[in-house]
Amino acid sequence: MKPQIIYDNERPVFVVLPYQEYMQLAADDDELIPFEVADYIANPLKAARVEAGLTQVELAERLKVSQAYIAKIETPSYNPSDKLMKRVDEAITA
Repeated sequence: MKPQIIYDNERPVFVVLPYQEYMQLAADDDELIPFEVADYIANPLKAARVEAGLTQVELAERLKVSQAYIAKIETPSYNPSDKLMKRVDEAITA
C-alpha cells in the first residue's frame, strides 16, 4: 500500500500512510503524536464509539435502541448526561 497524498488547490496538504510506516516514523521521532479521535469529534459519545471501532448500528444493538437514536445523541450540539455516558461506555467495553 502506498501513501495517499491529499491536495487542496493543487497543493499537498495531508498524507495518509499505512499504519506500519507511521509506526516506523514514530519510533524514530519523538515529535510525532498519534491521532486522537476526540480532538476532531466534538461529541464524546461519538468519539468513544469511533475509537471503539463500532458503527452506529452496532452500538444501537448493544444499547437495545434504534440507529436513529444513536445518530441523534451523536450530534455536536447534544449534551449527554453522565448516566448516558456510563451506559455507552459499558456497552462499548462489553
